[in-house]
Order: sequence, then structure tokens, then C-alpha cells
Amino acid sequence: MDSSYILSTINPVVGTLFSLTFFLIWRQQPHKMHIANWALAFFIGSLGFTFEFLNYFNPVFKLTDGVNIFVPVCVLLVTRGLCLRYTGQAPTRLLILILVVADLIACWINFVHQNAFGRGLSISIGIAVLLMFGMQAILKARTRDRIDLGILAAIAAAAILVAGRPILSFFVEGAPQIGAIEQTSFWAVSIKAAGLFSLLVLAILFMLRIAADLFAELNQQSVTDSLSGLLNRRGFFAAAEPLARQATPARPVSVLLLDIDHFKDVNDGYGHRAGDQVIQAIAGLMQLSTPEHALVGRLGGEEFGIFLPNTRSAAALAFAEALRASIDLQSHADIPSTHPITVSIGLAEGTGEELDLLLHMADIGLYEAKDNGRDQVRMAGRAMAERNTRHRPAKPA
Repeated sequence: MDSSYILSTINPVVGTLFSLTFFLIWRQQPHKMHIANWALAFFIGSLGFTFEFLNYFNPVFKLTDGVNIFVPVCVLLVTRGLCLRYTGQAPTRLLILILVVADLIACWINFVHQNAFGRGLSISIGIAVLLMFGMQAILKARTRDRIDLGILAAIAAAAILVAGRPILSFFVEGAPQIGAIEQTSFWAVSIKAAGLFSLLVLAILFMLRIAADLFAELNQQSVTDSLSGLLNRRGFFAAAEPLARQATPARPVSVLLLDIDHFKDVNDGYGHRAGDQVIQAIAGLMQLSTPEHALVGRLGGEEFGIFLPNTRSAAALAFAEALRASIDLQSHADIPSTHPITVSIGLAEGTGEELDLLLHMADIGLYEAKDNGRDQVRMAGRAMAERNTRHRPAKPA
């Protein structure tokens, strides 16, 4: 067994291993179709490079044939996966059209002109165009980190390498002839080198991207309430606390503390499923109603918090009244209209205080709203907040 035989197994083995890895990851996250595309892409790419390995047993299998047939499909799937990951959709028909046009041109050159250089150049240009769609998808993403920039650079390098390889080969050893390409020629070796570079670099970067996405999702889950989809108490405090400290008299913040009135009666009278639906409906309305930079969280049970940056109490009061009225108008499938769902809201304005103090002030306003008949908004003054810091009666349900 000579060294060339061993070398011919590297690309298909590497491609198959990464394909299997991506496939197993996708099986754990079947909703992420970009991973499935990458798994299939590396498998098909490995099939193309397997032709050289099979050539040792049957001369019918040629490396160039395998590459020309399978590698463009591999690149199409890589690009489709990138589009799905970064934009949520892929121009599949357009990508297929580009691949078909490149293949038709390659077939025409191959059978009519018997020109291996022209055939390889047309396939290479088609691959480069497909990769450009992947680059465009990354550039369209709203946010990009270093991994994204690494993927972008690797795809750009691969596109340049693939498109420039036939031209460089032409200057090194002239135009290759159909059926006369040696496995040790620069033309064949450069194909393997470009393939190995692309397989290794892109696979590693894709693995990093998947791992980073998974970590971000786990981190998001740790600060998100599973029932309402809002920030949980931990997430709300983590996001709002630094903003509260940065507030000034010129740029104050406002905090709303919202509590569903008589929520225990809802659970007792109509069941916890109905109670959960009420929480989800109110949470959804708050998400739709709050300004873009506001923070909305479920702080526990039937209690919610809304943090409004750069908002004075007058504007916050108007917003709270509008939100309260909108909640009053909501209907709930499992709860009759004779049992309206209302909320009480406490409000506080901050100019640099700790978030705990602002929430305490808002809680005093919420207590006043509950104590005065519910279904209303109240703002506690600072003096009242200080008087109630040490002792306050239990808040009505």
C-alpha cells in the first residue's frame, strides 16, 4: 500500500466523520434544518472524493468525475444551510438553477470541445457563485460575532481558491486533456488540497457556530419564563439593574409592577389550564404593547414587571392606564365574560436608585391599587415609600 493510496482516503474519511457528527447533532435538534443540510453536504462531498479511492480498484471511477458530480451539490447544501441559519429562508430554486446552468455548460464543453480546463472552470465558477450566496446570507444577518466573521472569511477564501485553482493549474502545467489527467498532476492534487481545506476549516467553524448557538439558547432559557415567554425574575433583574443605576434626573426610568386581580379565584374556579392561558394572553399583550427597548418579565406567579428606560412617570402612567384598559378588554376562551380579568398596577420613577428600591416603591403603589378596589394604576411617592420600607401589611390577592 503506497502513500498515494493512504492520501486518497483522507478527504472521504474526514467528510464522512463530520457528516456523521452533524447528523447526530441534528437528531438532537431536529428543528434546525441548517444542521441537516450541513450533514448531508459533507456526506455528499465525501462521496465525490471517494471516487479516487475507488479508482485503485476500478479505473472507471475518476476523481475529477466524482468532484464534478458531487462537490457542486455539496456546496449547494452548504450554502442552503447558511441561508437557513442566518436569514431563516433559502432561495433553493435559484441555487438549483445556478447549479444546473453550470453543469450544462460543463457537459457541453466536455462532450463537444473535449476540454477539461473549460469544464473545470465552469464548475468552479458555479461553485464560487453558490458560495457568494452564503456570504450574502451572513452579511444580511442583524448581528454577527467572530465565528460568523470566521465563516465569512473561510467561504470567501474557498470561493477564491475554487475559482482560481483551474487558472493557476493552467499556468503551472497547461490545459489538461479529457481522460488524461494523472492522479499526481497539479490539477488533481489541487482539487484534493482545496477540498481538504474546505472540509476541515468549514466543518470546524460550523461546529463552533452550532456550539455557540446552543450555549446562547441555554443561556436564554435560564433567563426566560417557560410559560409566558417573558424574562424570568433572574433575567429581568440582570437586564434592568444596570439600566436603573445609569438613570439620571434628566433621563429617568420608570418601573411598573402588575398583578392579576383575584387570580386565585381563576385557578380555583376554572382550573390551572385556564389560569395558564390568562398568564399567556396577558404576557402576549404586554409584549405587543411595550416600546421596543422596554423590558418585560414575569417576576413570579401572577406578578409581572415592566421596565421603561428613558421614561418619565407621566408617560409611564399613560402607558400603564392604556395597558390596563387593553387587558380589561381581553377575552379568554375558558372564562365567561361575567368574570372579567383585570389587573392592578403600581408605578415608580427612578433617577439612579437601585432596582430593588424602585420595585419596592412600585409595590407600594400596587398595594394602594389593590387596597382601593383593584383594576387601577397607582404611583407611590418617595416619602410614602420611605415610611413603608420597614413595615407593610400583606398585599391583597
